[in-house]
Amino acid sequence: MTTRSKCIALVLAWLLLPTLAWAQSKIGVVDTARIFNEMKETQELQTKLQQDRDRLADEERQKRGHIQALREARDQLKADSPQYQQRNEELLKASVEFEVWGRMMQASVQRQQKQQIARLFDKIEQAVTEVAKTHNMDLVLAQQAMELPDDLDKINVDQLKQLINERTVLYAADNLNISAEVITYLDAKYKGN
Repeated sequence: MTTRSKCIALVLAWLLLPTLAWAQSKIGVVDTARIFNEMKETQELQTKLQQDRDRLADEERQKRGHIQALREARDQLKADSPQYQQRNEELLKASVEFEVWGRMMQASVQRQQKQQIARLFDKIEQAVTEVAKTHNMDLVLAQQAMELPDDLDKINVDQLKQLINERTVLYAADNLNISAEVITYLDAKYKGN
């Protein structure tokens, strides 16, 4: 083999090496939204969250009822009487306390939800890693495909572009999707705790 032939063979090998390595890589996909929505822990948390919302709504109704009772009691009095002023101050104080309570509850609920979502995503990420390892996968992509509306007249051009740009995987064979296995793994681990 001449030096020139060796150089050409070396260059070809160098150019083909990444292609061969890519061909040997095993890739999978997961639908993180599906996993998040279908795992048992999320479903139980959503039930608890709804119970908390119902409890807070009851508490809000009670507080609103108290404020309404204070307003009605105040309105029974003459506006220039000392008792009216006293009841008006009680009403104002209760109204401000109610507003502060509402803001604090909203901030608390949002903080808890963010913490729960982050914790669940960490679990999903760990489960994807474990399932991917069992399949000797080198890479797992999050498949996020927002459905395009049937009637494109309902959205503008920028919204359509955004929906298209949010797609992270355009095609994946069904056998590459490990979402169901990840859900099974998470549910089994959740039941075990």
